[in-house]
Amino acid sequence: MTRLLSLVAGSLLLTSSAAAPVEERSAQVPAAKHVLALERSIVSKPGATLSDRYRRFRQIVGPDATPVGVGTAVAAQNQIEYLISVQAGKGNFSLIIDTGSSDTWFVRDDFQCLTSRRQRTSLRACNFGPTWSGDFPGGKITEQHFNITYGSANGPFLNGQQVALANLGYWNGDGISSGILGLGLPALTEAFTGNSPGQDGLQNVVQYNPVVTTVSKQINNDIFSLGLSRKSTESFLAFGGVPEDVKVGPYTSTPLQKMGRRSGGSDYFYYTINPELFSWNSTQLNQTMSPGPQVIVDSGTTLNLLPYDMARSINSMFTPHAQLNPSQGGWFVPCNAVPPSFGVQLGGQMLWTDPASMILPQVRDPETGYCATGIGAVDSAPYILGDVFMQGLVNVFDLGKMELRFAKRLP
Repeated sequence: MTRLLSLVAGSLLLTSSAAAPVEERSAQVPAAKHVLALERSIVSKPGATLSDRYRRFRQIVGPDATPVGVGTAVAAQNQIEYLISVQAGKGNFSLIIDTGSSDTWFVRDDFQCLTSRRQRTSLRACNFGPTWSGDFPGGKITEQHFNITYGSANGPFLNGQQVALANLGYWNGDGISSGILGLGLPALTEAFTGNSPGQDGLQNVVQYNPVVTTVSKQINNDIFSLGLSRKSTESFLAFGGVPEDVKVGPYTSTPLQKMGRRSGGSDYFYYTINPELFSWNSTQLNQTMSPGPQVIVDSGTTLNLLPYDMARSINSMFTPHAQLNPSQGGWFVPCNAVPPSFGVQLGGQMLWTDPASMILPQVRDPETGYCATGIGAVDSAPYILGDVFMQGLVNVFDLGKMELRFAKRLP
C-alpha cells in the first residue's frame, strides 16, 4: 500500500535516443520517432523471501470504483524490472515502467515509510532510490490526492503532465527506482478530491489524462510499443510506433476488453485481452486450454500469473518437475532444467515464449539453490501475462483502435 497524497502538475523529459534506419518496415505499425532506452535491473535482497522480492499488492480503492471481478490485483514486484530514466525538475530519476497502472509518481524526501503492519519506520526501510525534494514547478493541485494500494532532447517532453509525489505508505523497493511511470489507461487513474483518503470511493474519484494520453495528444499518434529483452541494450519504450532498427515477424492483433463496474456501465481499465488458446507441452505430454482465461498484459509483473490448476500443470512439465515451495510463494527447478513449450494464441497466431524466459536464474530458493520458474499462480482474476510473456516480442499498444498487436522480434 502506497498512499500518494500530493498531486502536482509538472514537466517530464523522458530521456531517449534516436534509432538508426533500416531498409524494411512492417506496414502495420509506423516507425517511431521517440525511442527510449530501458534498463533491465536484477534485484537481489539477501534474506528476503521470494514473495518479498517480487510480489506487491495494488488495489483499486473503494468497492464502487472496482471493476466487476477484480478485488485486489496481485502483481509482481519486479525482481527483474525494467526502468526508464526521467528528467524532472533538476534531477534524473529511474522509474519502473508499468502497463498495469496509470499513475506516474515519485517518492518525496519527506516520505513516511510504514511496515506491512502500518507501523511507522525509517525511509531507508522502504528502500527507494533518489527522492524528490519539494514540489514540481507546476505546483500542487489543491483538494486532490492519490490513493493507491499496491536520454536525449528528442524524447517526449510532457508539459503539464499530472503526476504525484508519494509521502506515506508501505513499499518494498529495490534501492534504485524512485517511483513508477504508469502506462495504463485513463479509467485506472487514482486521483480523488478532498483530503480524507479513508473516505475515497466512486463519489470523489477524478479521472485525468495519464502519460499515454498526454503523449498521444502531443505527437498526434495513439500507438506506443514495448520491447523487453534479457539484454539491457535491446529493451525499449517507443511512442508513435516501433523503432526503425527493430526487425519483427508478422503481427497478430487482438481487441482490448472492457470490464464492468459494480456501479454500472463498463470501461477499459487494464490492457485486458481474451486469448483463444493456451498450449503447453513437453516431449511426453501436450495440454491445451481453449478458450483461455481472460488476462491483462502487465509489464510491471515479472511472471505469468495463471489459475492454480493451470500453473501447476505447466510446472509439472519441466524436466525434472518443478516443485512448489509454499513458503517462497512459487515453483522452483534445477537451474539447468528443461522447460516445456508455452504458447498463447491471439488473433489466430500462436506466440511461443522463449524457453530461456521460463526459468529465472536470478531468483533462487535459499534452501535448495533452485531457480524460480516463470509461471506463478493467483487464486482469482485478473490473471496476468507479464514480462515472461512479453520478452522476445514487440508489444504494440494501439489506443486509437483499442487493440494490442504482437510480433516475434527477429535478430
